[in-house]
Amino acid sequence: MLNIGECVIYGSHGLCQVREILVPSFLERGKEKQYYMMISAVDAGSVLYVPVEGAEDKIREVTGADNAEDLIEDIEEVDEILLPEGKKAEPAMLEIIKRNDVEEMMGLVKSLRKIKATREAQGKRFATLNERYLNLAEKLLYTELAYSLETEKETIKRRVLEMLSELPLETA
Repeated sequence: MLNIGECVIYGSHGLCQVREILVPSFLERGKEKQYYMMISAVDAGSVLYVPVEGAEDKIREVTGADNAEDLIEDIEEVDEILLPEGKKAEPAMLEIIKRNDVEEMMGLVKSLRKIKATREAQGKRFATLNERYLNLAEKLLYTELAYSLETEKETIKRRVLEMLSELPLETA
């Protein structure tokens, strides 16, 4: 069971803090069960009610500071996600967002940033769908890494983009 005040990663909602463990008033009589009331750090002000029972399948610990630092510093070692062209990429990106595994998320950000840079270098535009998933992946990833490293999201974003800018655009 989680503790009040604990910060965790809750699926595609990202970083959340447990504010309370309660039986919500919106439940029908006879169906009372305990819920975690969590506040999202990703979508400021969002309140989530998560049943305590079964929550362990959807919740994971925030990555540690050492892992977060290694992930940024060793970004060239992070596997890129091979995405199909166009709209066929959406199911793959959606699954990664749902799983919200920090290394896989970094791989998605790395891949989408590379696609974006390549498209721009060719004078082509970056697909709106890809832009939407890139923004979401970055929001989830940078929030978690910033929390782990006790810094600001913008600082993390600058570091990641700087590291990515040093990598070649072409694939091996």
